[in-house]
Amino acid sequence: MSNKNLKRVCSISLATSMLFFTGCGLDDDTEACQCDMSKVVSTNYKEFKSGLITPERLTQYIDNWSANKPAGVTGRLVIIQAGANSSNKFLKSNGKDVVTYQIPAGGACDPSYMRHDGVANIPGAMISGDRMDGMINMFHLDPKKDFVLFAVGKGSTSMRDVVRSVWSLNYWGWNHERLAMLNGSVDYDFSATSGLSDYLVDAPSTPPSTPSKFTVKSLHTDRTDRHIYIDDMMKIAGLDDKTGYFIADARGTSEYSGAKKSKTADKTCGENHDKQCYSPYQGHIRDAVDFPYTELLKLDDQSEDVNGDGKVDENDASFKFKSPKELETLFAEKGYKKDDKVITYCRTGRKATLITYVSDFVLGYDVTMYDGSWIQWGEMANRTDVNGSTILPVGDNWITDNPKYSVNLGYTEAIDTQSVTPYKINSTATSSQKVKLEDQAYLK
Repeated sequence: MSNKNLKRVCSISLATSMLFFTGCGLDDDTEACQCDMSKVVSTNYKEFKSGLITPERLTQYIDNWSANKPAGVTGRLVIIQAGANSSNKFLKSNGKDVVTYQIPAGGACDPSYMRHDGVANIPGAMISGDRMDGMINMFHLDPKKDFVLFAVGKGSTSMRDVVRSVWSLNYWGWNHERLAMLNGSVDYDFSATSGLSDYLVDAPSTPPSTPSKFTVKSLHTDRTDRHIYIDDMMKIAGLDDKTGYFIADARGTSEYSGAKKSKTADKTCGENHDKQCYSPYQGHIRDAVDFPYTELLKLDDQSEDVNGDGKVDENDASFKFKSPKELETLFAEKGYKKDDKVITYCRTGRKATLITYVSDFVLGYDVTMYDGSWIQWGEMANRTDVNGSTILPVGDNWITDNPKYSVNLGYTEAIDTQSVTPYKINSTATSSQKVKLEDQAYLK
């Protein structure tokens, strides 16, 4: 394990850290972090004060935030709940230093939002700095003071987008020690038989009537290296020896193997242009590992009808993350080696965020995400789309449909292939770093 990661994991894993626990403090020299390595990976999340927290930790925060808040936090506890639970309830607040706001079940991100990286559009891209400032000012979130906790209303309805929301705040500079999500859903953890149902109320807090004037620029933190773009990914995919890299495909085995076609955002295909569209070809990035995001979660621990649909089934599972130790073992089984750079992708950048989040917030691994994911990567081919247009000409430098970069497991019929138009591909581009440069410029 690198010194950087050792310091990070020590901070995460031993009790009393500013980051998740304490122990080896944030101000310690890297070499001075002498942790008991037998305790580096915890068996559970009971001691976590940020990152992933238990319902018991959250109730302590709600009961007395001023006495129980993590060291170094000077602002409010702002709970952002994605959708109500099955009983249309919300985590309670006191309207002062603890508030609960509701966001749509999709989370604080926009899957339809596009940004152009210089080569092509990225559907559902990381939101820009001005959009992030718009979100924090809607709820008066102070980037330097407030602790923000995201919670899923029920089941897995918005799990992926909630994790994406946490990641987005962190990307734009929000400190790890002031970010968290509830491990599990409000449905599961605050059910009628949990003993914690008194922490639910009928309505969330009312957002301020006028926006504040905060900005992530005030954090003076550049984390744009948390994402890489298609030119970076092509360079790495083209390496014959990928020692030091661990590429995780979070979509699911059926898409990884090509048995299931990867959808695009549009339903403008088929003879009448009203059917689902798919990527021009199926497969995965060369040497990527099949790592379905669901393997990170507990999907079989249901014991009661928490969602009130009259039956106990997989929809009543907790959707909690497995323990840190279980996650470490899972990564090792997938082929992760000490000090590897973890690179994640999926179809639209949502599922991959769970692996990205766990790598960083729980295990302290060095990680970045290919934000374009398969929805962009799978588009870059010498194929004909539904409208009869050629996506990329033969020999174009940006064609990913090449055994140097991809394992191609089958083409999609042109009539079912996403139109090239919304991607606005610039085949003469020499770089795909436009988003990164825009975000760096915003922070200045």
